[in-house]
Amino acid sequence: MTARGTGRGRRVGLTREKVIAAAVTMIDRDGPDAFSLRKLATELDIENMSLYNHVPNKEALLDGVAEALLASIAFPEEKGGSWQRRIRAHAAAFRAAAKQHPKAFPLVLTRPTQSPAALEAMRSTLACLDELRLAPEEMVHVLRGYTAFMVGSIMRELGYAIYLGAMDSDQVQQRTEAIAASGDPILTATAPYLADSDHDAEFQYGLELMISGLAAKVGVPYEAPAARISSM
Repeated sequence: MTARGTGRGRRVGLTREKVIAAAVTMIDRDGPDAFSLRKLATELDIENMSLYNHVPNKEALLDGVAEALLASIAFPEEKGGSWQRRIRAHAAAFRAAAKQHPKAFPLVLTRPTQSPAALEAMRSTLACLDELRLAPEEMVHVLRGYTAFMVGSIMRELGYAIYLGAMDSDQVQQRTEAIAASGDPILTATAPYLADSDHDAEFQYGLELMISGLAAKVGVPYEAPAARISSM
């Protein structure tokens, strides 16, 4: 038997944008694994087949969710300041959006998209670096290195990658002892830090490592941030 909502077959005023917005809400609440078109139709109080008036299939809908989330990011358009300040603000905006949608945002990071929102995300990143006057090929290398760092660190923070952390004090202590018990001197020395995780500190450290490395490569001074940006 086909599950369906209790409403009419095609709700007046229902649009693709509203369908996608409802999908974002559901995925944020229940997670992507629990999401289905059948449940979305029930949520919208329409018949299952009515969804196909707006999206051809589930994959297209998930692509739409990723595009909508990416389009919602308010990347800063600062004209003043250095490229280092601009790329920090860009990274902060991207990470803040991910933290606002911890269950839905991994779709942005794992689904390839050719949408205008994806192009704008790339353009805004490249614009942060424009003053360096790098060759186009090197600009793309920097873009992809930055993107790889952002995707990896955010997926880890949201719990979609292997990491040690997010434990209470007793668990941290047990993990520390277990790592130290390996007898390896490097692991023993780093055990207290491997056993716990400070996402803010690690994100900022990784970002500054990239910025300082790029500054050294192109031969410009590194400008340390004035203060730790805990809201990133």
